[in-house]
Amino acid sequence: MDTQLKSKLGWTLALLVILGLLVIAVTWIVPDMMAGVSAALDPGVSMKSAAKYAFVLTLVVLGFFAVVAGDGLLGEIQYILPAFFTFFLFNWLLIAWVF
Repeated sequence: MDTQLKSKLGWTLALLVILGLLVIAVTWIVPDMMAGVSAALDPGVSMKSAAKYAFVLTLVVLGFFAVVAGDGLLGEIQYILPAFFTFFLFNWLLIAWVF
């Protein structure tokens, strides 16, 4: 056999071994990954419960921000109201989705 043919045959054999190992690894790992995915998609917190948690979380965080801002609550009210609704919506959907 000539050297170039041996080299191609060696690379082909190495590629087949790597692909075989990859297939074995995937068939070994995928069931565990699918168990995690199905657990993540199980029903968790409902939208009603998430809204309650998001409301309390938003009040606490934005109340803390208003106190720490230093201008007082009345000086920041025009920024706090739109931020409250945006932050509440974000927290509501995120809590319902994650939990």
